[in-house]
Amino acid sequence: MLRLGISAAMLLFLIGVSGCSSSLPSEQVTPPAPPAAKSQLSDVAASGELGSAASSIRESLESLKATDAAKAEALLKELSELEGLADPGRIKAKAKSMADKL
Repeated sequence: MLRLGISAAMLLFLIGVSGCSSSLPSEQVTPPAPPAAKSQLSDVAASGELGSAASSIRESLESLKATDAAKAEALLKELSELEGLADPGRIKAKAKSMADKL
């Protein structure tokens, strides 16, 4: 009976220890840098003037399609709306809203 108890205790010990030392190597995932459009939209939000920045913002959003097509499409639609605005206050608000989504 003692031999059976020792065998059972050893078996439980080996089962318990076998899972302790195995650790899977963790892979560090570096988040991608925000697109250039984020800083450009922040600049537009500060100045209230879109000007020639619209074309480079559009290019940056087009390149975002490779990693996040849905977000890029939504922001490209908003960019078209932004291009139609004339009031600096509305331009600032729209550009800030867009930058916050990136």
